[in-house]
Order: sequence, then structure tokens, then C-alpha cells
Amino acid sequence: MSLIMKRNSIRNFIDKPVPSDLVTKLLESGMQAPSANNQQPWEFIVVDDREILNELVKTSGGARPLNTATLCIIPMIKPGDKSPLFNIQDLSAATENILLEATNLGLGGVWIGVYPDPVRYKHIEKVLNITGDIHPFCMIAIGYPKNQRPIVKRYDESKVHYNKWGK
Repeated sequence: MSLIMKRNSIRNFIDKPVPSDLVTKLLESGMQAPSANNQQPWEFIVVDDREILNELVKTSGGARPLNTATLCIIPMIKPGDKSPLFNIQDLSAATENILLEATNLGLGGVWIGVYPDPVRYKHIEKVLNITGDIHPFCMIAIGYPKNQRPIVKRYDESKVHYNKWGK
């Protein structure tokens, strides 16, 4: 079964740190993503400090996985870059690459939505002392899964249209 089919959102983790060499592999995978005009508009903040993770949990209800995650990778988005209309797509590709690599490495993770909600990204900016025209795009909670979720097949033929809408 392909890696894509094995990946699912993991929200509960055991208390075991992710080694730095695996963190590097996750970041390398994120930076390998395609980007518009090859701009590679990303920066990443890596958080493994428990006190900071506890503050990031307060971002939103969806951030609860950070209660048990031992790692959070935060891709950063610069709205004013050369290809601003495509930055969200670029960062989405980088985020998915990180989640796929986490699965490949025996880790689990979940994408926690942040941008463009100013309440969410401003909270993170305050916690992490982020200033300037760059914002947290999302938070990726990562760690060793507490338990594996069953694989759910999501293919739905009724959502496929050939050549024209509705066909």
C-alpha cells in the first residue's frame, strides 16, 4: 500500500522526543515541495519545548494534539512574496510532504489550521515573538503515535467527473 494511503491524522502521542536527525528529514521533505516559480517561500519554526507547546495549545480547540505531541513544526508564510497568490498552495504542499515523511519515519502528525485566521496567527506570533510581514501558516503536531487509527478508503466515484462537470 502506498505511503499516501497509510497516512492519517494522528492526534494522540506517547511521551517520546523525536530525534533531531528525524526532524531534519521532516524539514528536508517540506523544502522538497514544489512552489510557484520555484520561489520556495517558506521558513519553518521547530518547537520541542514543552512550555511553549503548552502555550501553543491555547491557539484554538483544534490545537489540542499539542497537549501530547513532542514536536511542532510551523511553516511560515510571507503574504507579500513574489508569488503571493500561490503561497498558500506552496505551503500546503510543504505541509503535506512533512506529514507524509512523518508517516514514512514511523511518526504521526496532524495539520492544525492557522492562516488566514488573524486570531490564531496573532496568538502564535505573540508566543513565538514573531514580527514583520510573515505569519504562521499552520502548526503540524508530530510525535510517536499512541495508537494507530484504521486506514479509511476515501475514494468516491461519485466525486469524479470526466471532461465536463456532472459527467
